[in-house]
Amino acid sequence: MVAGGNDGRKEKPGGAAMRSLKGAINDLERLDEKVDKVRWKLFRLEKLLDKRKGSAQWPPPAGATPKGPAPTVQDLRWEDAGHGRAVVTFDNAKQVTLSPGLKALIAILAADEGASPDDLVAWKSFDRLAELLEKRLGHEFSHHARSQLLWRLRESLAAAGLERGLIETDPGLGARLRLKRRSPAALCAG
Repeated sequence: MVAGGNDGRKEKPGGAAMRSLKGAINDLERLDEKVDKVRWKLFRLEKLLDKRKGSAQWPPPAGATPKGPAPTVQDLRWEDAGHGRAVVTFDNAKQVTLSPGLKALIAILAADEGASPDDLVAWKSFDRLAELLEKRLGHEFSHHARSQLLWRLRESLAAAGLERGLIETDPGLGARLRLKRRSPAALCAG
């Protein structure tokens, strides 16, 4: 082993800096996911505390777990807006115009394929998400690119007055849109 720990190989200029930058970006993405979970827990706790103020249960009993309703979409429709964009309508009420990349992402997240542990559309693993995005948009999607696309979609929803939590992510499961699955009867009728 050569002094310096590089086994005699020359490192490209900026190689260490690039590795360090990529590591910092990965750490930031993991931190962002943790911050989202903490925010959701604080939101649920705040709602629970608001409900319990003035009741005989104040302060909450030890071990009480706050459970708030997560935002959910019953109906999702989109229309072409030209240049690859789409106007997406949520529950026949709120609309948001999405770029081609965000249009592809929401279409993938809303797809009702595979098994689901609840009455919402199935989770898409992050690897499957990258694969489907690559097929639709024609280029590779790194972990960072996927995270940025999910963040941009959440921001677009928030700007339209929708809940960011409609885009759900879980490190072990992947991502999905919190969209109710259609019943088999509704699929035949529509």
